[in-house]
Formats: sequence, structure tokens, C-alpha cells
Amino acid sequence: MRTTTLLLSLLAAPCIASGPSPTAPGDGIYVHLADSGRFVDCRSGKAVLVAQEADNAALERAYLHAAGTPGAPLWVSLLGHVEKRQRQEGPGTEERLVVERFARTQSSRGCTGVTELGNARWRLVSLGPWQLPPDETPPAFLSFLPGGRLAGSTGCNRIIGEYRSWGVAGLAVLNTATTRMACQSPAAEREAAVLDALRRSTHRIQAGTVLELLAEGIPLARFEAESLR
Repeated sequence: MRTTTLLLSLLAAPCIASGPSPTAPGDGIYVHLADSGRFVDCRSGKAVLVAQEADNAALERAYLHAAGTPGAPLWVSLLGHVEKRQRQEGPGTEERLVVERFARTQSSRGCTGVTELGNARWRLVSLGPWQLPPDETPPAFLSFLPGGRLAGSTGCNRIIGEYRSWGVAGLAVLNTATTRMACQSPAAEREAAVLDALRRSTHRIQAGTVLELLAEGIPLARFEAESLR
């Protein structure tokens, strides 16, 4: 079975890489929802589902004990590796993190070395399970401005609004409004999905140059930092 590296130590290169490799220590942001867990690598920002085997049960128990609210992101430290597995639904394969040894959690801790919200323009790269073309123009993006102000674009209309962020994972978007230019398909559907994601957001995950918005543990949208100031 093909195994890929989970390299999450601070001196490592991007943490999930191709090729056979031994188990590696690391840290990331874990979210448990319903019967499944999801892990976002602190170093690379890559997200992977967690296999329900090995020391996964200890990780789940620690999460349920430490997480303040259901679906809240939680920093965890573990030993593990990533394997390609057959998809549980549909054809093809997907990556799964096998937790060989769970170490600890810390509710007040987030990933280190992240891009701060106000230090970049955040380009939308995915909505839920759907990836956006990397060369899509005009791009959808967000900018987090001083005073809790939000600006950006849906890829069709301009966005303005407000945001509130707290702790290492809290985020809410308020009072959004857009310009009123008519959008053609598929831009109209994307705009509706972007606005819905912003209005539903309850948490954020920041890892490397990645920002994810979540609604009670459900991934809504993923952004990549660009135009660093």
C-alpha cells in the first residue's frame, strides 16, 4: 500500500509529501463531527480525513473532552502517517491519516507561523468539496481590514461587511452587502455559495498560508494568502 509522509515538525519541508516514508511526529488542527475526524496540517495547510483505526479512539476521546463546542477546531499533537485508501463512497482513492500515537491537545493553541488575517489578500480556492480553477478570473477574494471591516469580491460583485475574530479559531462575518451587477452562470451560483459561506461561518482554521471557514465543524470555504504586504 502506498504511504505518504506526514512531516509536521517545525524544521520539516511541506508536511504531506509523496513517496514512501516512516511515521513522523507533528501537530495540526483537528475537527471531529458525527462519526468522522478531519486533520489540517499546521505546516502545509493540507487537510486529510482520519482513519478510524490505531490510536484514533484516543484522539476522539481527547477532542470530545477538550473541545468547547461541537465542531470546534482543536490543536493536537500526534504521530502518524498518510495512506491512500479506496474511497468509502464512489470510485477512486483518497488519503487517510493513520494516527499511530496520539500525544496531546491544547485548546488555547493554534498553528504557529500562520499568515495573519490582515496581512494578505485571501483568494478563494475551494467551496465545500469543490475546487476552483487556479487561473479563474476575476478571482473571488477577501481582505480583512482594520476596525473589523471586510472587503472583497465574489468573482462578480464587490463585497463589503464586518467581521469578528476571537481566540485561535473564532470567526463571524456580519452585515455583508454587495454591488448589484448581474452575474452569469456559473458566477451567479458561485456568488450565492460565497455569500452563504460567509454568513454561516462560526470558526476558522489558519495553517501556513491557508484560511478555512467552517460552520460548526463543516468546511465551507478555503482561501490561500496572496499579495502579502
